[in-house]
Formats: sequence, structure tokens, C-alpha cells
Amino acid sequence: MPIIPEKMFMPPGDRQTSIRTTEAEFLCAFLRERRITRTLEVGFAYGYSAASIISATASKHVVIDPHPERYQDLGAKNLAALGFADLYELRKASSHVALPALVQEGRMFQFIFIDGGHKFDQIFVDWYYSDLLLENGGYVVFHDSWMRSTQVVTEFVRTNRSNYKEVSIPLKSLVVFEKIAESDNRTWDHFREFNTPSLSRLYSNAHNRLKRALARIKRHLAARAGGRQEHPDSSLRT
Repeated sequence: MPIIPEKMFMPPGDRQTSIRTTEAEFLCAFLRERRITRTLEVGFAYGYSAASIISATASKHVVIDPHPERYQDLGAKNLAALGFADLYELRKASSHVALPALVQEGRMFQFIFIDGGHKFDQIFVDWYYSDLLLENGGYVVFHDSWMRSTQVVTEFVRTNRSNYKEVSIPLKSLVVFEKIAESDNRTWDHFREFNTPSLSRLYSNAHNRLKRALARIKRHLAARAGGRQEHPDSSLRT
């Protein structure tokens, strides 16, 4: 269990920026059970997730954040207050710069937590490089799974990346994938269509509307064949 909240300062008006206590507890338990030590995180903010990860691993944690000063450098201050000042490495750069640099350095990780920019393209870029940095048997975790941008990326992984397996967890706000094979054996032109929940509802509603329209047309044609006229939309009248 993390001992974190009591020893950290997070502005009361911005509590939503950090992970929740249930999420912190889950991360700690997840990492400890698997004895993971090499970890990476996109997003730093107030340092709550970083502190939770470090408390579980007692190992050096790499964090990426281009603008820690936007959070009054509270991430660094909070980790120092917890005695973790020497247990993290801050890459002060955008993830699209910092992640390729880590790839170039040959770094590999067992666990990567994606919680940086929340636009679709930002999450997808973070995922793309995380895949290159994640060793076989490692885990990538997406935060804020309720967001459409996150849902599209995670559904792509489910549908198009057979070397990843989703891990069932008790929290709906996180999505966890395990890398179960090192190689990506897709052909050069591979792409499999996929639906996110909202798209599935959209297609279902459109399909139902089409079925109703076809039923009205069939009734209209049947009525004409029987010698009487009926407006195609008469079934909508009261």
C-alpha cells in the first residue's frame, strides 16, 4: 500500500490531475507481485503515480514531462519529501522527443505507464514508442480509459497487435496490456478494422434505422401490389 497522500502536497482545486488512491494502490500491488524494477512513466505533474511506482519497486524510475514548472515543480518536491529524490530520472522534454531518445540509447523497461498528453495523436505516439521500449513479458498501462482518445488507441492494440494480451484488472479507469511476444509479425500492409464502444453504438443505431426504413418500404410495396396506396412513412403517423 502506498503511504503517499499524507506526505504529498497536491492543490485541492486540481485533484483530478493525479491518479486516485485506488489506482495508486493497484499499481503498487501490481508491481510488487511481479517484482518489476525497470519502470517508465509519461507524465509527472504532482508525482503521485511516480511515488506509487517507486514505493513498490525501490528502484530508479524514469519520468517524462516537458513542463514540470506548470505544476510548481511539486512532483520533484513531493518525491524529495518522501525520500525518493535519488530514485527517479526526469526527462524534461516532450514525449515525442524523450521516448525516441530512450530508444536510441537502447533502454528497455518492464513497465510503462502512459498518462501524458491526452489527445489521440499524443497517446498513439506514446504507445508506439512504448512498444519499442517494452521488453517481452513487460506491461504497458493506459490511464483515463474513459476518454475517447484513449479508447481508440487501446482498441487498436486489442485488434491489431496479436503480440499483446489484455490483462483483466478490477479498475475501469486503467487498461493493461502484457507483451507476450517480442516480434510483431504483421505484414507490411496489415490493418484490421476495429470499433470502439461509441462507434459500435453509432453503427448499431444506423443499422436499426435502416431496417425500419426498409420495413416501411416493403409495406408500401406490398400495399401497392394489393391495389391500395400507402405512403412509405404512414407507419410513423398517429
